[in-house]
Amino acid sequence: MEFRDLEEFREYVRDVAERYVRPNAMKVDLEDRFTRESVKAVFNAGLGRITVPKEYGGLGLPTRYYAVFIEELTRVCPSTAVTFAVTSGLVVNFLNNFAGEHLKERYLPGLATGEYIGAFGLTEPCCGSDAGALRTRAEEVEGGFRINGQKQFITNGSVAHFVIVMAKTDPEKGKRGISALLVPTDSEGFQVLKDEDKMGWRGSVTSALAFDDVFVPKENLIGERGAGLKYALASLDAGRVGIAAMGVGTVARALELATEYVKANGLQHDEYYSFRVADLLSMLETSRLYTYLAADMKDTGKRYTKYAAVAKLVASEYAMKAVDILLDILGPEGAVWGEAERLWRDTKILEIGEGTSEVQRLVLARHQLA
Repeated sequence: MEFRDLEEFREYVRDVAERYVRPNAMKVDLEDRFTRESVKAVFNAGLGRITVPKEYGGLGLPTRYYAVFIEELTRVCPSTAVTFAVTSGLVVNFLNNFAGEHLKERYLPGLATGEYIGAFGLTEPCCGSDAGALRTRAEEVEGGFRINGQKQFITNGSVAHFVIVMAKTDPEKGKRGISALLVPTDSEGFQVLKDEDKMGWRGSVTSALAFDDVFVPKENLIGERGAGLKYALASLDAGRVGIAAMGVGTVARALELATEYVKANGLQHDEYYSFRVADLLSMLETSRLYTYLAADMKDTGKRYTKYAAVAKLVASEYAMKAVDILLDILGPEGAVWGEAERLWRDTKILEIGEGTSEVQRLVLARHQLA
């Protein structure tokens, strides 16, 4: 499975998305259920291999290819896109960068083929943006750790085969006492408390999870003990590239739907409508450039926190503005249940997930004012 260039890759992803994902997008939104058939189709098309290194059965493609992958999935179904943004983006990146060879060999090949879906367990009922205040504990016992606590708003939580869990192994050390552990979801004591009934992304699952004396062996500790929060924050940079790509895909679809409506109704020469379309085009090109820059900076191996924050902030806020403009253009037609209305519901979370807009501004302010 090889591609001559990025545009050939985009065409392949778009074809897969239009053939196998779009037909399910409205159905799973209405039925409020995990878009399992779409996810399976994407894996069957070999697209789960994009981010996995070649030595573990993947394609090892550059991050810009991953951004295009998420962008094109978002055009047709943001629920499918976020499922892959977590399992093929955040989770694969975390394991590839920080896990020992034994965990990479055990899990990365399955993440490439769809044998495994992963989840990332950071947010808790007590704390979201303040990740250092988490309360989940992992007490060291003979042969490993016993985990107790809860996680909330975990994408893929109830369909994942394992969760990367942030837990306090050394509470007296504060943020430096948080470790990352890989927890199989068939472990005794692991429980899905509920799947959230959400406004948008209704074809993905967002779960509340509980850990009741869950034992994991010591070899499931990812990286160094006490370095979990450092790893999590570094991985969120990669996650922000994924959310930015979802923003790009959202703006792209809003532009397509707005253009179709304006042309179909002979409004090309009405400045109100034509200028709104021009605004959407400007938003698309700007957010895409920032996202691709962040993707390229990731691949340099240098610190790219600033670029990821800018991309996520710009693309997510432009996406929300874009769907607002789209609904203004469509008028009453945009307010009834359908793709435009669903797109509006699916978009707000982009300003919240992987760090709110305020968190991105905090990151950028600290960078500039340090």
